[in-house]
Amino acid sequence: MRSKLYLILIVILLSTTANAQRKRALLIGISHYDTALTRYQWNNINGVEDIKLLNPVLQKQNFSTTTLLDEKATFDNIVSQITRFTNKTRRGDIVYLHFSSHGQPVEDLNGDEEDGWDESIVPIDAYKIYKKGVYEGQRHLTDDLLNKYIKKLRAKIGPTGFLYIIIDACHAGTSSRANDETIRGTHVGFTHSNKVFRPSTTKKSHYRIEASTKLSNVLFIEACRPDQVNTEIEVNGKRFGPLSYNIAQTLSNFTLSTDAKGFIENIKHTLVKAGRWPNNQNLVTETSY
Repeated sequence: MRSKLYLILIVILLSTTANAQRKRALLIGISHYDTALTRYQWNNINGVEDIKLLNPVLQKQNFSTTTLLDEKATFDNIVSQITRFTNKTRRGDIVYLHFSSHGQPVEDLNGDEEDGWDESIVPIDAYKIYKKGVYEGQRHLTDDLLNKYIKKLRAKIGPTGFLYIIIDACHAGTSSRANDETIRGTHVGFTHSNKVFRPSTTKKSHYRIEASTKLSNVLFIEACRPDQVNTEIEVNGKRFGPLSYNIAQTLSNFTLSTDAKGFIENIKHTLVKAGRWPNNQNLVTETSY
């Protein structure tokens, strides 16, 4: 009888451990864009510094982290890693997905954008300029494409977990140093028809959130609006994306859970308290919570 009781307790313990809520993070950062891969030069930024700052902070909160940095952050590797990451995700997980890179507006071809432009994350092997038959945008990670992967990830997490998506890039920048500032984007829209990019003043994200009782809740945070630039900040001689830096500061006093509202409020408090945020730049947040 006693042995049977022990066996039952072991089974219960193993079952509880197997179904325990896990914390998992995928962090993607690019600093040195390879001109040999892209043909058209992107200026260097400091996305890798963001990941170096965030990785130990998340690990301290018991996140299992995976990173893709610089030359590893190709389009194929990013897509492959997101797919692999999704396949390993379990129901109820708390998942954190982070991008620190250039951003670029891409001419919308399917008519789903009011302003006529998709937002995109720029992998290390994406060209800046369209060239028919050579590069036609196949390695830009557009919001349309990322939304498909995000929906699959939300389905794996389910309604008892949560997904955080942080994008420390911009979609309306200068792609150069100006007044000793480093901008994470370009004013040149990626277009096949020579369409001129005119940034929208919308405060909404292009990343779509589908409400569903079968999908996890999700919080998107972007470093700026589509009509704004994302300017890096300098702290103790190092440059960081402003969103990444302030999230790292927030997480030193706030534990990530399913409390998206609390996370947003704590970030806003950090912005006021720390005072390290570029002028004329606003956070964009979209959540199903």
